[in-house]
Amino acid sequence: MNLMQPYLFKGHELYMDNYYNSVALSDRLLNCMTHTTGTLRKDRKDNPKDVVSKVLKKDEHVWMRKGKVYVSAWKDKRIVTMITTQHHPRLVVTRNRFGKQLTKPKEIEVYNKYMSGIDISDQMLSYYSTPKKTVRWYKKVFFHIFDMALWNAYYTFRKHCNDKETMLGFREHVIRYLLGVDNLNCTDLITSKKPTNPRTSGNPRMSLPTSNQDRGQEGTTLQALNHWPEPIPKTENCKRNKAFLKCRLCSKNKIKKETSYRCKGCSSKPPLCPGCFEQWHCQIENID
Repeated sequence: MNLMQPYLFKGHELYMDNYYNSVALSDRLLNCMTHTTGTLRKDRKDNPKDVVSKVLKKDEHVWMRKGKVYVSAWKDKRIVTMITTQHHPRLVVTRNRFGKQLTKPKEIEVYNKYMSGIDISDQMLSYYSTPKKTVRWYKKVFFHIFDMALWNAYYTFRKHCNDKETMLGFREHVIRYLLGVDNLNCTDLITSKKPTNPRTSGNPRMSLPTSNQDRGQEGTTLQALNHWPEPIPKTENCKRNKAFLKCRLCSKNKIKKETSYRCKGCSSKPPLCPGCFEQWHCQIENID
């Protein structure tokens, strides 16, 4: 009633969905010289039970009147309950968007005619919905209003500029313009880099100094193109499944520990534990 205050007593026709409609509201608006037509929820107060609880067959139509307020039900794929003060409920012949001839109640025909834009808008907003679940409800309201503004802009653009443009394409153009990347493809915006190998990518801790001067500048450098662990080959007299030798770095630190791996790239093939491998190659005095 507050929303309609400036338009009452002027003979307007109001079309609403089932969120607002009720028998009491339609009767009150009719007293203000305003007709109403729209869908109706079955659990609204003052609904006629013989209409809302009746089991209908395909294309069956029933209605009842209370004063000048009509409540009707019609079954297509499902039961649709309508309320109107403007049209007498009756079946009329109409055509759908494909030109197929159909029989529908008069109140549903006019409702589809004047409410189709809102329904299409809600449908399109549901396809590309920006709002997500959030505790801050005002964020969801803001993004919903943003989606509505974007849909209105798309509708205007399609009507006056390009009627072949799709909603998805229009949103993509807007995003490109806001990001300032209108001339780039989506694949250009995503740069995938392969993970680099620290032993072959110039890592200062794993690159070999090419001269004594370089060695002085970087005390922890090593050219490790082939400095990988490899199993120690077995000897003929070895009775174990693997050959084991004392770890060179552990022995230097006076730790008694054996390992079955050695460095593949070093000329002396030092046996090294997997945990000692990096530390060994970071010490310049151990570089072959």
